[in-house]
Amino acid sequence: MQIAPKGLIWKDFKNLQKGKDLFTEPAVEDLLFMQTIEGHSHNGDGAFRGHKFVDTTLNDIVEALGRDIFIVRSERQMLIDEICKYAERVIDGENLTHLVNKHREPLMRCPLFLQWEVNPKDVLKGLYLGGLMDNFSVRKKVNEKFQTNIGGGKPYLIDLRVMEKMNLNGESLAHGNHEDKINEYTERGLIIQDSTRVDFLRHPNVRFQYIRHKKGLGVSDDAAVVVGGLLYSMSVGLGAYLADAIDTLDKYSLKFAEQDDTLAHTIEKNFPDLGITEKDILSFVRLITIPEGKEKEIPDSSQRYFLQIDAKTNLTALESHYRFIMGLSYPHFGISYERVPNEDFYRYVRKRLDSFCPSLWRKEKTQTED
Repeated sequence: MQIAPKGLIWKDFKNLQKGKDLFTEPAVEDLLFMQTIEGHSHNGDGAFRGHKFVDTTLNDIVEALGRDIFIVRSERQMLIDEICKYAERVIDGENLTHLVNKHREPLMRCPLFLQWEVNPKDVLKGLYLGGLMDNFSVRKKVNEKFQTNIGGGKPYLIDLRVMEKMNLNGESLAHGNHEDKINEYTERGLIIQDSTRVDFLRHPNVRFQYIRHKKGLGVSDDAAVVVGGLLYSMSVGLGAYLADAIDTLDKYSLKFAEQDDTLAHTIEKNFPDLGITEKDILSFVRLITIPEGKEKEIPDSSQRYFLQIDAKTNLTALESHYRFIMGLSYPHFGISYERVPNEDFYRYVRKRLDSFCPSLWRKEKTQTED
């Protein structure tokens, strides 16, 4: 198996700690850097310098850094649980106008959430929309309704030993067409159906792995925040951001489950005043889908890139999105891995909204074009 050497993992980690600042606490920053290292090792970025180690898992990275597996998973689960608990408290009728936990600490430990006031019911809408945007059943409905070609899949609990015997790896599972092979993978033991019988501490060869059912267009998490903000409110945009945070963290947590999707269905079941229809969901996913050939022009920020502080402007992508949606001035800088100019991205979103739903979005909240 192609697993990154410990020395390169440490080098990449130190480079990130030295060269990148995230607008969150150091402990959360480290958790997100570990996930960045996984991506770097798969793609040959950062300290890996073109050498790809496609079978490297977060488990490998945590162990290489000398961290305790249970503690790291627990820390990530705690951040997820705080977001879910916020939603539960709002459902129960609390008027939580800041995105904080029960100790008044900001969610994701991002200080911006202590400054920004939100409409808690709208945050639920964003969590709902954001929690369903990666749902493959939803994407298939979008394809049927709008004749689009959105791809997708879902994470499964897989046995790495079986994966190796089948000459598969994480990269091939995440990027191929596997919809017609899911039953075979289950029958051969690659996919483990009963997660309740799996103890990750006793079964290091098991991981939560994304398997792509269908190749096709992807969606932009940046667009989810900005479109949600312009169509509804900034609070909806922030809810979509928090849904993405859950989707990021649950890749290595105490639960083998799509916790953003689970939270979306909990909100749907327990909050009857949501005001979001299936038509709204399908339209939202269509709007945030990255068009063919635009993959390098439309940003799709990871949690690290949402919270990374731009050295020249001292601003994060999340704060830039907030300023744009609220009609405030914002400095121009590149966002996401692709370093897309933020002003180009906002111009793209406005044109897309003008094309598909000009009568719905709130133009009065956006900046005037030069």
